[in-house]
Amino acid sequence: MFSLYSYYLLLLVLALNTSQYFGNMETKALLKWKASLLNNSPSLLPTWTISNSSSYFNKTTTPCTWFGISCNNAGNVVKLNVSNLGLQGTLLNFKFSSFPYLTTLNLSFNALFGTIPASLGNLSDLTTLYLAVNQLSGSIPPEIENLKSLVDLQLSNNTLSGSIPASLGNLSDLTTLYLWGNQLSGSIPPEIGNLKSLVDLEISTNNLSGTIPASLGNLSDLTTLYLFRNQLSGSIPPEIGNLKSLVELMISTNNLSGTIPASLGNLSDLTTLYLHKNQLSGSIPPEIGNLKSLVELMISTNNLSGTIPVSLGNLSDLTTLHLFRNQLSGSIPPEIGNLKSLKNLALYINTLTGSIPASLGNLSDLTTLYLYENQLSGSIPPEIGNLKSLVGLVIDTNNLNGTIPASLGNLSDLTTLNLWGNQLSGSIPPEIGNLTNLKNVQLYNNTFSGNLPQNLCRGGSLEKFTAAFNNFTGPIPKGLKNCSSLVRVRLDRNQLADNISEALVCIQIWTIWI
Repeated sequence: MFSLYSYYLLLLVLALNTSQYFGNMETKALLKWKASLLNNSPSLLPTWTISNSSSYFNKTTTPCTWFGISCNNAGNVVKLNVSNLGLQGTLLNFKFSSFPYLTTLNLSFNALFGTIPASLGNLSDLTTLYLAVNQLSGSIPPEIENLKSLVDLQLSNNTLSGSIPASLGNLSDLTTLYLWGNQLSGSIPPEIGNLKSLVDLEISTNNLSGTIPASLGNLSDLTTLYLFRNQLSGSIPPEIGNLKSLVELMISTNNLSGTIPASLGNLSDLTTLYLHKNQLSGSIPPEIGNLKSLVELMISTNNLSGTIPVSLGNLSDLTTLHLFRNQLSGSIPPEIGNLKSLKNLALYINTLTGSIPASLGNLSDLTTLYLYENQLSGSIPPEIGNLKSLVGLVIDTNNLNGTIPASLGNLSDLTTLNLWGNQLSGSIPPEIGNLTNLKNVQLYNNTFSGNLPQNLCRGGSLEKFTAAFNNFTGPIPKGLKNCSSLVRVRLDRNQLADNISEALVCIQIWTIWI
């Protein structure tokens, strides 16, 4: 009679033989792929040899001690990670069917080329597939839909073409889908909206066209949605406002039109909103002011009109506000001065009117203030001199009048001061000479008078100085000859007394206008 002991012994023998079978099969498959690699790639895997293979069960047939290989207790390969080794070759000689227990395949950051084989769909236990940052081409095989256990799929930064397979929508456990940086075309399949577990969806920098599927609004766990740098058209579906977990929404640099949905104001966790470089029209919905976690708001280079919503002053964590190159009108709301974390404020090339709010002087972290090419009037508020971190002050091409506040001399980090094309008058305050980091000073096309500043080159950094088309009198500052970095001076259309060659002796300047 067949004893219980004999039964267990038989099971153990079968397990050992099965492990040895798979060990031999996996070893042969790995060595065959290694042999197919080009140039010096095989030498990058020195442990991949028969003599160095070992396992718990059989020390001569399985590769469990090889670099980048992890095995289970039965000696089967479950993880293969040979990323960032500079491997060159294809996947055509990689026998995927030899790895029935593989859960992780990481071949990213190499120089692999050729197509992704359809046989990759045989890896039914695979949860992680990293093929990113290679030179893979061709289409994404629809057989990937067979990888029912897949959680993380990263094919980014290759040269993959063709369309995104609708069958990817069947991978119900998928949390990460990275297809960015390829040459994928066609539309985004609405079936992507079936991936209810998806957390990160990044398919930017491709050639995708068509509309953004409303079905993406079903991805309730989504935190990252990157669709930028494609050719997407149509409107932004209001269903995007259903993505309550969304942290980053980047759909810039497309051909999107229509209005900005007010529903985006529901995305209370959003920190980044990039809508720039599209063809969006209408006004900025005041609901954007509900996004209390927002750090970056970039909706520049569109066709937006109307006024800047006062509600933007509620975005206390905002560091970047870019609304430039639109058709915005009305005044700059003084509530912008509430944005104490703001570092970059760019409202240029609009049709803004009214004065520059004195409250902008509260923005102590501000490094760039770009308001040029608007219709702003009134004087430059002296409170701007409180912006001790300011590097660039560019407010040219407006209707500003009055004098330059002496307080601007407090901006010790300033490198660019562009005031040209206004109606500013009076003399240049001597305090401007305290700005030792100045590289670019543009004062032309105003009605300035008096003497030119004598100590602009105190720091030796000045590269460009234009003060043409004003009413300056007196001598050309001899201190300009200390400007070792100066490459352009324009002082014409003034009433200066000196000879330029005497004032600028020993300076090599490629453009001098007097």
